Amino acid sequence: MPSPLRTLPRRGRSLARRAVGSSGAYCLDRMHASPRASMMMHLRPITLTRRWQHALRGPTPADVDYFRSILARPERSVLANLSASSSNDGQEVEAAQELQRYNSDWTGHYAGRSQLVLRPRNTPEVSSILKYCHDNCIGVVPQGGNTGLCGGAAPMNSELILSLEDMRTIHHLDERSGIMTADAGCILQHLHEYAEQRGHLFPLDIGSKGTCQIGGNVSTNAGGQYFFRFGSLHATVMGLEVVLPADGRVLRLNMARDDGGEMGGGTHRKDNTGYDLKHLFIGAEGTLGIVTKVAIACPALPTSKNATILVCNSYQRVLEVLQAAKAELGEIISAFELMDGNTLSLVKQHGLGGDGCASHLLRDMLQSDASRPLCLLVETQGSNLEHDAAKMDAFLTQLFDKETISNGFVAQDSKQLSEMWGIREACNPSVARAGYVNKFDVSIPIEDYMAVAEEVEQELRAWPQGEFPDFTVCVWGHVADGNAHINVVTPGRHEKDGALARHIESVVYDAVLRRNGSISAEHGLGQSKNEYLRRVKEEGVLEVMASVKKLFDPRGIMNPGKYLPRSDGG
Repeated sequence: MPSPLRTLPRRGRSLARRAVGSSGAYCLDRMHASPRASMMMHLRPITLTRRWQHALRGPTPADVDYFRSILARPERSVLANLSASSSNDGQEVEAAQELQRYNSDWTGHYAGRSQLVLRPRNTPEVSSILKYCHDNCIGVVPQGGNTGLCGGAAPMNSELILSLEDMRTIHHLDERSGIMTADAGCILQHLHEYAEQRGHLFPLDIGSKGTCQIGGNVSTNAGGQYFFRFGSLHATVMGLEVVLPADGRVLRLNMARDDGGEMGGGTHRKDNTGYDLKHLFIGAEGTLGIVTKVAIACPALPTSKNATILVCNSYQRVLEVLQAAKAELGEIISAFELMDGNTLSLVKQHGLGGDGCASHLLRDMLQSDASRPLCLLVETQGSNLEHDAAKMDAFLTQLFDKETISNGFVAQDSKQLSEMWGIREACNPSVARAGYVNKFDVSIPIEDYMAVAEEVEQELRAWPQGEFPDFTVCVWGHVADGNAHINVVTPGRHEKDGALARHIESVVYDAVLRRNGSISAEHGLGQSKNEYLRRVKEEGVLEVMASVKKLFDPRGIMNPGKYLPRSDGG
């Protein structure tokens, strides 16, 4: 029997419970509300990479033999399609097929030609690999779950791929401090489960958590839906273990060993002894070294969770809901997500939003008088069920009384809450099924959040160079912190059009930069955005970044061609 339903109140009444309505297990109460100049920074081009980087090469059969000799499990740790002889043709055909998944990323937009993947099982093996690659000028691409969206973990040429997937031990969770220590290859979902079993909440949650790895999350400074509540990984990561390329040196940054030699015994929340070097590696995308272990602070597991989906007929109403949420929900807000009607239509079309009650919910979310309804997923987490429910009731009653929202749905149990999040997490794969996606992860001043998408639509429709193909602009993201995922989809066309992609990129970034926004909010730079740094960073800042890179990676072997701008010679 499904849980009883909560409905948003009529004016002047408290929230009440009702029987199942048209949305299945969700209760729906319909509420009818009242009806290019460019700021491009023209900086002098500066060469940040090639002026000091040594000539790199790809691995050879002799290198493969060396790695097989130093790694404890060569049959597992070395995946190669390189051989000095043809005696193992069958094995190399299998290797070539397996290599494909490492050479391409999740988007399918980036593909390399690497013929060697190494899968070390511990930090000493990573150290030996990096030192050898440095001595022999072999390019190295660190790789986690390969779920990135900017090509940061895909090789650009024939570099060696160093996968952390076999380093997946969860070492420790200190139940007093809440600090968890784990290998970089641990799947994010597994860390969630481990923490929950011990009464804690892992503070990072993103749609790819079933596949992505914590080392990759740290290396890209992933944000996710709980950024508004817990802050970035710069706030929650307490310590790192990092391997440097020049000599294979292992740095333990606020992560000492305990008396038994195990990790996790020496991580502190406060440590003001010297430069806090771990922050250089958070978000560096593997260009300075390889993160091998992470210590991260996990808060106590909330005993109370509430979620609601609200439908607004304009972005001004969204801003009013956000202000009301800050005033009424305050300290218990955990997430405040936006999904526009274009995105939800594709989720519905491609059947990724769930079935049963969830599909009914999705249908009803799209029933709006607005041409482009904007749906908000608001979640709270706390420690007192009655207190949190009372705050949510007051919040929703205020929105109804002021006619701020046109529709609303309240989750009554954990299943319904998960179904709501299922719709939100279906946004990305749904647009990918629709056609080729030009993806943008940007930060925008909150008041201009939807104005950028509207400007992009207008600019694209006015493109003078011939007939512009059919396209859809989809927007979703973490509106409370200004992070918008703007996706320009060409339905039914799955091949990249280079000229079209460059034009779309220019239009989006011009619109963002004109509002003093950022071209990368949480997905990183990789090989898709690094050249834009010349437009958004001052020359002196870029030169210091290049100096940091040279200090840690003097031969430029780490993730070459990415993150920092390349020279004209590439």
